[in-house]
Amino acid sequence: MEPASVFFCSKETDLLSAIAHHRSGLILISVMTPDCEQVRSLLMKCKSINPQVIICLGGPHISATPETFQGLANWLVRGEAEDLIQEIISYAKNDLPALDSVILKSNHRVRLDLYSPSPIKLGKYGFIEITRGCPYGCYFCQTSSLFGTDVRHRSLEAIFEYCREMKKKNLTDIRFITPNALAYDSIDGRSLNLNSIFSLLEGIKKIIGKSGRIFFGSFPSEIRPEFITLESISILKKFSDSKTLVFGGQTGSNRLLKTLHRGHSREQVFSAVDLAIQNGFQVAVDFIFGLPGENEDDEKETAQFMKKLIMRGAKIHAHSFLPLPGTHFHDAQPAIISPFLRHFLGKIARDGFLFGQWQTQEILAHTIKKDC
Repeated sequence: MEPASVFFCSKETDLLSAIAHHRSGLILISVMTPDCEQVRSLLMKCKSINPQVIICLGGPHISATPETFQGLANWLVRGEAEDLIQEIISYAKNDLPALDSVILKSNHRVRLDLYSPSPIKLGKYGFIEITRGCPYGCYFCQTSSLFGTDVRHRSLEAIFEYCREMKKKNLTDIRFITPNALAYDSIDGRSLNLNSIFSLLEGIKKIIGKSGRIFFGSFPSEIRPEFITLESISILKKFSDSKTLVFGGQTGSNRLLKTLHRGHSREQVFSAVDLAIQNGFQVAVDFIFGLPGENEDDEKETAQFMKKLIMRGAKIHAHSFLPLPGTHFHDAQPAIISPFLRHFLGKIARDGFLFGQWQTQEILAHTIKKDC
């Protein structure tokens, strides 16, 4: 048996080169719905170069609809796959014959402390996943369906140990993965645990030192607006090096916010933005356009609300609705974005107040409905 080599391929050419130079191998890919066509094309290229290569797919798209990739992979993993992946890697390393399009399902929720946030034994360091799961179940989002509505948190000591390892490598910019940064160590994911948030950020700061930086409250550790209070913003002001905080607003229509199952109001979004700006932060607010059931009145309310936020100093991060598999809205039809709203979005973009790939996503939404 030839010794195993591990490659982390960020480019298609790197992956194709690797499998061309090895007799056998195991490809692991996490598939997101917008990348389906690109992944399909890549897998066919891999098989044409080396028919012996073993392919294992996971991620949010496979967890929701593994059948869309049957015939293109040996294993299709649904759910949280840390334990299953270890078994699959062992199977492949022992040169056992690959199975054809077997769907494997993980029926348990992973305890985060059992796994490092990234494979540091292989010299890879990255963002720290501190919380998994989300209790809100927003109808457009895959998080709750993929990870469940019961929140799980990585312990303070496990996080600190990872930061110590990063410090040894002189890696002192610390970023986080979480559905809602300020829900860390919350029992139910709906309430603030200010003591734990303070302990988390204070402890990391002690480890990384004065030259280290903590990016908390910016992508991919955004914040639900109702979690911004005088107390929480003061903690962020003390420890976070994120100049821009990112809040999920999604729409300026309170009617639509209820339809989306968001669990907050338009007024709470403005309050969060106002409090953050008063405390010296810049703010970006996520909005989604073309939401199912969105009508002309909703668009006008949203446009007026965005104007109000912009006047206060916020910027708009624009998205178009994507009917993602596994979500409540997976079969929903995107609403047509009106000429009025298109004109408004174009104007605030030209004025420097809007950014994002909403036009590309609008086109992608129809591809997803057709092919995924």
